[in-house]
Amino acid sequence: MKRYRLRGASYVEFAFAVLFLVPLLLGTTGIGMNLLLAYQTNQLSRDAGHMYARGSDFSQPGYQTILANLGSGVGLSATSGVSGTAGAGKSVVVFTTVTYVDDNACALGGYATAGVHTSACKNFGDWVFVQRIIVGDSNLKTTDYGSPVTSGSGNGNPLVTLDSSGKTSTTDQLTNPNDVATFSAINHYSSASGGSGLPSGQLVYISEVAARGFVMPPFQANPTQYAYNMF
Repeated sequence: MKRYRLRGASYVEFAFAVLFLVPLLLGTTGIGMNLLLAYQTNQLSRDAGHMYARGSDFSQPGYQTILANLGSGVGLSATSGVSGTAGAGKSVVVFTTVTYVDDNACALGGYATAGVHTSACKNFGDWVFVQRIIVGDSNLKTTDYGSPVTSGSGNGNPLVTLDSSGKTSTTDQLTNPNDVATFSAINHYSSASGGSGLPSGQLVYISEVAARGFVMPPFQANPTQYAYNMF
């Protein structure tokens, strides 16, 4: 075949190759960036949870500033208060402290007779919230452990009151069903015979982090990275 008959063939071949290579490159870039974000999300959850379990009070602006610096890679924005702010930053950190209500807990609260819980200790056998703190965009993701009911009708029970540090009262922990945590879904501390499997009164500290991922339709429509740690 004469050479002039082949003119332009390489351009056509390149055009067909680009139709495959460009989406492949874009998809690889989007997935790679979200893999990096997943690593940063997990790192923040581990570091923040470790600080929380050791007594860092993230309801205070100073600690929230430190947390925002730790979470700068995932777009975390420090907000005041204990409930987060809708639309604040690109991520959210949820701190939760839970404990298991057993006979000893009921007795300490005055809801037991001869060491055995009475019917007044309504949350006996449940995990309950001791503290809840949210920093960042509170609408980004709902926690996997539920939330204390602080508004609405309360389903016939009193609403849970959180103090300025996000803590619940002993009364709510023992007698208010609205303070019961959805902890059975991911419960690493249950024993074969029932109960918590932990010493009575032991607190479990949970840190959850969710972050908006890199959006690149149709490869990455609306990804959200999520990680949690327990201490």
